[in-house]
Amino acid sequence: MKYIPSSRNDKKHGKTIFFFMLFTLSVFGISSFLLIPPDFQECESGKNDSKCACPAEEKYIGKRNIIFVDVTDPLAAGKIKDVERIIDEVSFNETRLISWIKSGKKVEKTSVYILSDKKPVEMEPIATYCSLPPSVTWLFSKFSETQEKKIKESAKSTISNAIKTIVSKSSVTYSHIIEGLAIATSSASNWNSGSKLVLVSDLYENSSTCGYFENQSIPAFNNVSSECKKWVDILGENIKKKSAGAYTTVAICQILSKKQQTGLIAFWRELFQSKLGYDILLSCDPEEIENRAKSLKIAKNH
Repeated sequence: MKYIPSSRNDKKHGKTIFFFMLFTLSVFGISSFLLIPPDFQECESGKNDSKCACPAEEKYIGKRNIIFVDVTDPLAAGKIKDVERIIDEVSFNETRLISWIKSGKKVEKTSVYILSDKKPVEMEPIATYCSLPPSVTWLFSKFSETQEKKIKESAKSTISNAIKTIVSKSSVTYSHIIEGLAIATSSASNWNSGSKLVLVSDLYENSSTCGYFENQSIPAFNNVSSECKKWVDILGENIKKKSAGAYTTVAICQILSKKQQTGLIAFWRELFQSKLGYDILLSCDPEEIENRAKSLKIAKNH
């Protein structure tokens, strides 16, 4: 049997331990770098800042969703809960760690619009907020625990105030749904194709441009006026696929009206399908909306 001096054994084990420690430190260093979240904008009290509780740099915002609420008539008690859930749960969540890293540390931004007697071109979101990075990443951020808590509470406060505004909103005279959607999705800071567009409405367009649905039969989609078609085309251009995998999820949460006219749902389905090439989702359930977004991504990438 060959004898190996203990000093040579020690050197061999020493090298093994050294490289193991070096490997461990390298893995920890890389992991730590990957888990450092981008800077988030702190919120100033009393200010309606669109960057509040969102990444300070725009490059860390991925999808830009829109929730468009039509409260031409006051919401019924049962529907208020649906609207609350949609605003509270559609994209206001912690991003999954692997998805967050794969996306380049991007989060989703959501803008909430409400129809009012303002002209569509004068509309601004009543609230904007962002989804949050995974919980574990806050351990590597520059923010203290107090600052982290303040950012999260500010985002929740923004959502709560938006819900209060919608619930307390009085009836409006006009319902520029098509025009309003076209204007809202034209804002590059609040929308990009491939995101989620949620419409909460009784679906009764009431405008001089696109018709008075309540006072006449619902027109066939291909019979809309040339003036209305301009808005339809703007909306269609804004929501259609513009890059790989960018398939917009359109969900309609219908508010039932006393008068349900034949062809109402068909009109809106045809409008969106003509621009997207696939069907919309009729649902007020945030989980179903999220699942539709995931299924669209999977189906279209295969």
